[in-house]
Amino acid sequence: MNILICEDDAGLRGLWAEVFTQAGHAVVAVADSKAARKALMTGQFSVMILDLYLGDDTGLSVATLAAYASPECKIVITTGSTLFPQGELFAMAPSVAAVLRKPVSNRELLAVAEHGLREAS
Repeated sequence: MNILICEDDAGLRGLWAEVFTQAGHAVVAVADSKAARKALMTGQFSVMILDLYLGDDTGLSVATLAAYASPECKIVITTGSTLFPQGELFAMAPSVAAVLRKPVSNRELLAVAEHGLREAS
């Protein structure tokens, strides 16, 4: 399955790309919302791991685009923020399947994403 990782922290982005690659998934890893939008317009993804805050930008615009450009794509938002504690992100972006608070264990991230993959197929 194709996984899009959009994370501005280079260490996390590289680690998560390695985790998903070792699990047998094709991975595209990008650092910002502009690169994520370009990837969504040129490829189809089953799951996107999306940092909620990408520098000065928010990942919500990327999540909205994903709903149109790659409608089957399930989005797993990762965030260190305590905003949206009542699940508001699910209403703000309909393709959000899960929200994980950082720090996220590699095992948890992989399990949640693969659950999204099973639901998509």
